Amino acid sequence: MEPSLPAERVTSAYGFHKPWWHGVSFFHRDGSRYEVASALPTQALPPLSKLLAATIYNPRLTVRYEYRSLGRFELTDLKQALLKAIDKDDDILTQFHESEGLKRRVGDARSFDDVAEVLHFAATDTDAA
Repeated sequence: MEPSLPAERVTSAYGFHKPWWHGVSFFHRDGSRYEVASALPTQALPPLSKLLAATIYNPRLTVRYEYRSLGRFELTDLKQALLKAIDKDDDILTQFHESEGLKRRVGDARSFDDVAEVLHFAATDTDAA
């Protein structure tokens, strides 16, 4: 939903050492799919950082990302990826709306922006006053 891929992100040392980005594809509005080519902290980590991050010492740090293109994607690829995410969901995408309703909206989407709108809708509690 973002206009560009983030160049850096603040995360925990534990989050860095447990690389969430492995196997993740980013569908960009430019029509290309990307993956993280490298993720490097802006400051050197101590030698025992990985071990310490799993205990009580888990500092916040900034990580810089570089991406590589995986080629172009079709709208159907993006819609299929979102449908799979909804099916595998553990109450993140379906926190405010039922999966069937979200799937119907994905099916009706005719553009990248329509799919992004489904994600925006999924994150919106329409029952909140």
